Amino acid sequence: MSRYLHTSIFVNDLDESIRFYTEVLGLKLLDRAHYEGNADMAFVGADWNAYIELVYDLEDHPPYELGNRYEHLAVEIDGDMQETCRRLAAQGVRILKGPKKSPGGTRWIAFVEDPNGIPVELLEPKAPDAGGS
Repeated sequence: MSRYLHTSIFVNDLDESIRFYTEVLGLKLLDRAHYEGNADMAFVGADWNAYIELVYDLEDHPPYELGNRYEHLAVEIDGDMQETCRRLAAQGVRILKGPKKSPGGTRWIAFVEDPNGIPVELLEPKAPDAGGS
């Protein structure tokens, strides 16, 4: 059976990106790898079931821009969305949208910007089904 595994994004500064996803958003650094002459990589997530692969290209290239990376990532948060957004803003994180209710009105969402200009959607956990499905 197929399943979602990871999202890979190019970053301009690997250490800054690791710090953002671990210290600011609270994910864990799962692993870090160096591929001589090719790329440095780091893997961040709660676990290996779904994670973000951060790639710093070691080959000469112009700086990455938003259009040649990825549209957005989504991270489920622990705790209160409003408090999370206040904490992130106090740490200098740019809040792009929200917090507001999702289009379906079932949970709070917000969008913040990572150090590379990539939007990161923050979602509160889904409430368990009342019907027990």
